[in-house]
Parts: sequence; C-alpha cells; structure tokens
Amino acid sequence: MPEFVTTTVDGRIAQVILDRPKKLNALNDPMLDEFSEAMAALGRDKSVSVIVISGAGQNFSVGYDVEPSNGYSEAAAGLAPYNDWESLRANIDRWLAVWDTPKPVISAIEGYCMGGATMLSVCTDITVVSETAVIGWPSIPLGGGLLSPPSAWLIGPKKAKELSFIAGSRLSGTEAASLGWANHAVAPGSVLDKALEIAASISRMPLELLRMKKLALNRVMDQQGFRDSILMGAEWDALAHTSASTHMMTDMITERGLKGAIAWFNSEENQS
Repeated sequence: MPEFVTTTVDGRIAQVILDRPKKLNALNDPMLDEFSEAMAALGRDKSVSVIVISGAGQNFSVGYDVEPSNGYSEAAAGLAPYNDWESLRANIDRWLAVWDTPKPVISAIEGYCMGGATMLSVCTDITVVSETAVIGWPSIPLGGGLLSPPSAWLIGPKKAKELSFIAGSRLSGTEAASLGWANHAVAPGSVLDKALEIAASISRMPLELLRMKKLALNRVMDQQGFRDSILMGAEWDALAHTSASTHMMTDMITERGLKGAIAWFNSEENQS
C-alpha cells in the first residue's frame, strides 16, 4: 500500500499526488520509488489519457530530502564516485521516465517547488504554477551541474547561470511563466483547477495521436541535446561531491541540521 504517493483516476484523467505534507513533500527514497511505480502503471493504462502531478497540502515539493536521517551525507562519509554517480543517475532516470511517459503529463505547482522537484517539473509536458509559487535552487552549494542545465532549455542559458551561481536563487510563479519555465501562472488556490481544465481539453484527443504528438516534440528537443544535458548532470554532481567544499557542507548538515547549515552559509562567519 503506497504511503507517500496517492493516485486517483477520474474518467481519462489521472492524478498523482506527492503526499508527505508534514515534510513539505520532500523527496525521500520510498516516495521516489512509489512515484516511479505509479507513473509506470498509469503510463501503461490505456484508459488514461493525461496525468496531473501535484503536491498534498500547500506545496508541490521542497526537493530531495537532504536531512542526515535520509542518508544525504553519504558522499562526505566516503561514498565512491561511481556509486555516487549511479545513485544520481537513478533519480535522473526517474525524471526522464516522466519525459518518456506515453501520454501528456501536467505538473500543478502551488507553494514551494525546490531543488530536485524542479527537474520533475521540467520533464513534464505542461506546467501550471501559482502566481505566488516559489521555484527555488538549493539554499547551500552541494552539487555541480545537476539542476540548472534542464531549466536552461526553458529560460535560456544566461538566466540559468545567474540562478545557478547564486545559492538560494528564487523565481516567483509569475516570473517562471514569463520566462517560459511554466505555461500558466494563476491565482493561488486555483492551480489544480486550471491543470484539470487543461487535462480535460487534452483528453478529447485520441490517445494514439497524443502519443505521436508528444514523441514528435520530444524528438526535436532530444536531437538538440535535452536528454544528454540532463544525463550529464549525474557526472557533474558526482565530481562536485568529491570536492572539499561539498564535504564541508554535508558535514555541516550532519552537525547542525539543514536549517543550521543554511544559517551558517548566510552568516558573516562564512564571509570571513
């Protein structure tokens, strides 16, 4: 019985809900496994034409769970670079599986969409955000080129570099839509309704034609290097995780917790 992901089907529209609201839907390993299983099953279900992904509570997801209890500090503890790459690659494959799902996938984002959750949204076909949603990059530097390259396809390399170079960068939902990261920015509380409205319109199209249309559009981006740029993120992050500065930050998380590490990073002590 799934614990962290809820799935519902109404007619030809399925909903996949990230359901860990007390942790702001942070992505831990059990949730990720449940998510992949739900998406694979719905992808095979010929009675479903469109999948809408949202988050329980007031947030989409704050990204990967980097608390020590989730084992995030393994790299600092001596995880071999190949094993680190293998772990990173497994999560990238999850998002590319969304990209390859044989039917349209819509992400509906209220509240926070942070870190690894931004990769999920980039790999969906359509994104609806709240005007006040917060699209965020990690608040402390922990990796290399995992998160920003996928977004560069939507917002351009200049803006992607700015967001990547400044820890804790943020986009509002309104900004995200104006830059092309999202299709629509709507009033808070109406995101899911808008996503379901779009899904209802899409579901009128025969499923086999939806599949062809998605393949045709994805093929263009893949020929331009979209898939390779995402896959290379595992290599860049595995390399970054061998650096002394990353080990220092993961040690800080272990010692002070995530909030304490963020506070230290933004303190005058770190600037001296």
